[in-house]
Amino acid sequence: MSKSELTVKPVETDEELRLAHDLMAKVQYPDYFSGLNWLEACGEGYPGFRREHTRIALWKGELAGALRMHTETIRLGEARLKMGGLGWVSTAQRHRRKGVCHALMIHTLDYLKQNHYHVSMLFGIPNFYHRFGFTTTLADYAIAIDTAEALHAPRTPYRKRPAKPGDIAAIQRIHAANDTDIACSLLRSSAHLTNKWDHCKNMSVLTSDSGKVLAYFTAHASDKQMQVSEVGVSAPQACSSVLAACGQLASDANLGRIRFLMPPPHPFARHLLQYQSTHEMRILRDQGAMLAFVDQAEALESLIPEWEDLLSRTNLRNEQIEITLVIDRVNYRVRARRGAIDIAQQSGANRLSIASGDLMHLVTGYRYLDDILAKRRRILTAPGRALLAALFPKRTPYVWTFDRF
Repeated sequence: MSKSELTVKPVETDEELRLAHDLMAKVQYPDYFSGLNWLEACGEGYPGFRREHTRIALWKGELAGALRMHTETIRLGEARLKMGGLGWVSTAQRHRRKGVCHALMIHTLDYLKQNHYHVSMLFGIPNFYHRFGFTTTLADYAIAIDTAEALHAPRTPYRKRPAKPGDIAAIQRIHAANDTDIACSLLRSSAHLTNKWDHCKNMSVLTSDSGKVLAYFTAHASDKQMQVSEVGVSAPQACSSVLAACGQLASDANLGRIRFLMPPPHPFARHLLQYQSTHEMRILRDQGAMLAFVDQAEALESLIPEWEDLLSRTNLRNEQIEITLVIDRVNYRVRARRGAIDIAQQSGANRLSIASGDLMHLVTGYRYLDDILAKRRRILTAPGRALLAALFPKRTPYVWTFDRF
């Protein structure tokens, strides 16, 4: 395939969109009609979605590939980053291994940069997306507990019932409160829940006698266990009720085990530390949940509110210190002056040379600072090292199953 014969562009017509949906559903979904229904019913109504967010590759006018992107905001403490999510990356069977996907990715990342996105995220196949700057940054977590153990949880007078659309606002408030300490989680609005409400058919809520929603969870039975893909609790006392309710569901389905999918900082995950359980962490390499910087300089600027908040909690808040991050040979001087942070693209003291993937791991807290310092060139004083430690704490980056694309 000649590059001159390949055109990559945004979808412009109804027919182009129909053909793109048809290809993506055929390639990406085991059930073609379910995939097509999601793209047509949910995809086009997804919050912030535009027609131009579907990108296509044409070879001599024939559809050779397509992908779908959308706009999200991810949280890192007090910082908010504009994120372009890439999904449904598809190549027609007869055009594979001809550079179609590569051209689509380059074209879409250029679009993201032109439109001032900070980072991009995808859930990718092995050993491909790293060539575009993506690095595996999010782990998967699960907590397994025997049904008999869950049934020992203290009972409370909360009532369980199926979730209803009228519960969306309450569910959203609980989710947002629980997600405060979850790095890289997507800022989910009520519109996100409304858009994907058909995916919430297994969601239950726990209410008080007056009908107030105090907790929710999403559970479904698999062959050998009850899987709970999300939990939200409004107060610590609701945790026991959720655990007991999940235990009862598993018992009714004759399942001896419950598996909760959630990150360790979540309040319900912390509650389960009181019970006999197995806590798992699964890490993939060059695949799975991956992040890349789109505009590194703007992303660093957007981190200033979080960095100033972190600095205010240390004994460095009244100091004047600077570090220089040399990222892929580009200098970024980060200066702390009595609690205020400023960034300039110039050289300064306390130099640390890292790759952009290392920076992503530091920013998200995916890896420990000491692990990166052990492998990278650096000229650091004790105050410079202390500033790095304050700005780059260990975190637990995670994206809920419901929010993945």
